[in-house]
Amino acid sequence: MEDPYIEFVAGWGQRILGWFLPNLNTIEWTGHIAILLWSAMMVIFSGRLFTMVENTSSTMLKMKAFRSLNFLVIILMLLDLFLLRFHQNYEQLLSKIGLSLFTTYSAIYLYSLASFHTFKRFGAEKTIDNRSVYVETYSTRIINLLLVVCATFGTFYIIIKVWGADSLLETTGLMGILVGFLAFTAPVWAPDIISGLIILNSQMLEDGDVVVIDGFPNEYIISKVSFVYVTLYDVRNNHRALVKNSRFLSGKIDNLSKIASTEGMRAKLSYNIGYPKLEGRSGSERVEAFESFMKKIDNMFSRAFEECASNEKTIQINTNKPFEWALTQTGDYALEFTMWFYFNRIPNTKVTATARKHLMGTAYKVNQAVYKASIFEDIDLATPDLANITFNDSLSVENMRNTPSAGEEQTQPTDLKNAPDNMA
Repeated sequence: MEDPYIEFVAGWGQRILGWFLPNLNTIEWTGHIAILLWSAMMVIFSGRLFTMVENTSSTMLKMKAFRSLNFLVIILMLLDLFLLRFHQNYEQLLSKIGLSLFTTYSAIYLYSLASFHTFKRFGAEKTIDNRSVYVETYSTRIINLLLVVCATFGTFYIIIKVWGADSLLETTGLMGILVGFLAFTAPVWAPDIISGLIILNSQMLEDGDVVVIDGFPNEYIISKVSFVYVTLYDVRNNHRALVKNSRFLSGKIDNLSKIASTEGMRAKLSYNIGYPKLEGRSGSERVEAFESFMKKIDNMFSRAFEECASNEKTIQINTNKPFEWALTQTGDYALEFTMWFYFNRIPNTKVTATARKHLMGTAYKVNQAVYKASIFEDIDLATPDLANITFNDSLSVENMRNTPSAGEEQTQPTDLKNAPDNMA
């Protein structure tokens, strides 16, 4: 009883399949089935496939686009089989479109997968924001360039073969036009690619470094050195910036994350302090007064250092290096004292707030500590008022404004430009 029933079902199944499916040779059936199975597997395992390549905020969006393309390829291949069954003169246009899409996104994914493993194999491991990541190096950039070239020309070649346009492979065809276009536009993109290789080969500028670029006023964090440009984070203003690789290397670059010694990066603050009052004293008394004045200055900076060292969690200075200071300029109205201090090593970070607190926050708090110490030492950090300058022993600016001329009452202040020569 079972054998006739099975034969009946099998016979009807063959009739139905024969009615729906076209007559294709073994190679054509193998190609269609392989593409359908591959696309179905890409849809099912797309989540796992993309986590193998990257795990960023844009991964989900890329995965959805990847699934949509695979669904589209499956639909195109099924429609192609349907049209082949009912239209004898059909030229498989939909399958060619599906194969072109399949070739393109497969090449993109395989390039991403190869690039990811290249980073793992040849990239430099670096800790950024307490996370271990791989950053690009000269070797990974060279390999990625070769992968891009191979993937691009390989994809073009397969698509041309799919559409049967072999004439495009000739010297005067598409490939020749593409090579000519690249040669003609080389002065535009080649300097940036070469500059990018120089940046990576120098090993002096890496992701997470804080730099100051010649011609730009602020400090920047290097986010990524791509093929043609550098992505930067503005530390002070908290926004992103793009600079072409060739422009990035055109001037001096100060890398604040790469220090010259273990002492840390050196910074300075300058203060204008009024001259000590030494009038009416003998020579020895003036020397003693000057030494006492300089002692107060030293006490002020020492007290400021102790204040900062006691708050080392919030003030990122090298507590093993006391503040250094010197009298750097004797101006017309004030003495300029310069104080130097050393930062702790700047952490590798891509968070602008972290770099901002480390650099600007520390400098502001050191300045505040100096002002607090000046109050304790009774030192005025304000530049003396220029309106109190004495021109001679008996006449000052204030006296000139308040003293009337002989024989008349003065109602306007004296014009210093028309003052007598003996007053100038």
